[in-house]
Amino acid sequence: MVKIAHISDLHFGRANGAAIDALTLALNGERPDLVAITGDFTQNGARREFAQASAFLASLTSPVLTVPGNHDTPVYNLPLRFLKPWARFEKHIGAAQLQFATAGNVVVIGLNSARRARMRLNWSYGKLSHKIIEAASGIAERESNEGKTVIVAAHHPFQKGPNRAGAEIVGNGAYALQRFAESGVSVVMTGHVHLSAASPLAVTEDQILSIQCGASGGARERGEASGFGLIDIGNGEISIEYRHFDHHSYKLERRFAFSRQAHRWTYPRRS
Repeated sequence: MVKIAHISDLHFGRANGAAIDALTLALNGERPDLVAITGDFTQNGARREFAQASAFLASLTSPVLTVPGNHDTPVYNLPLRFLKPWARFEKHIGAAQLQFATAGNVVVIGLNSARRARMRLNWSYGKLSHKIIEAASGIAERESNEGKTVIVAAHHPFQKGPNRAGAEIVGNGAYALQRFAESGVSVVMTGHVHLSAASPLAVTEDQILSIQCGASGGARERGEASGFGLIDIGNGEISIEYRHFDHHSYKLERRFAFSRQAHRWTYPRRS
C-alpha cells in the first residue's frame, strides 16, 4: 500500500497556528510516503507568508509535492504579479508549472491551474493550458503503461462543488479529463473550495476518481473544520480518511473506500 496525505489551502497569513502545529504533528506521526499539497499556501502571496509556508514544509519528514493556487501570486505587488507571478512561489516552495513524484507504484503529476489574471472580474478561477494538459497526458500514458497508478494534482476542481460560489470547474477541465482518461489517469486531487469530497467523475464514465480536500490550515473555513485527507492506494482499491481539527488535534471524521473494476471506480463504502 502507498499512503498519501492530501492537504490544501493553508493560507499562511491567516492560518491558525494551533491548527498548523497539530497538522505538522499529525503528518509526521502518520509518516505518509508523500504529502501532496494542492495550492493556496499563502493568503496574499507576500514574502512573509511564503517564508512561513517554507518553514512548515521544512518541518515535514515526508517527501512533498506542491502546486500553486490562485492566492500564491502577489496581491499587492501588481508589477511582480504580471511580470513574474510565480517568482516567490518558486523561490520558497518549488517548481510552479509541472512536476511529478513517485511513491512506490503511484505517480503524482502536479499541474499549475492558477492564473495571474483572467478576462473576468473574478481572477480566482483557474485554467489549464493545452500545453500542460498534453505534457501531463504524455507522462500519464508512459507511467500507466508501466502499470503505475497515476494521479493528477491541481488547485482548481474538475467538477462543481456542493452549492459553493467559486466551485466552477477549471478552464479546459472537460478537455483535460478527456485526455487524462485516455492516457490512464486514475485520480484527480484538488482543493480551492475548502470542502472535502470524494466521488467518481461521471463525465469520465467513472474512470477517474475525484478527491477534494478542504482547507488545512484553520483559516477561511466554509462550514467544515480544518482538515486533510489520508489516502491509501493498493491492489485496485483506494481508501480515504478525512481528519478534522477539533481545537487540539486532527481526528478521524469519515472514511470512504473505492474499488476499481474494468477501469471504473465503484461508488464508496462509507463509515
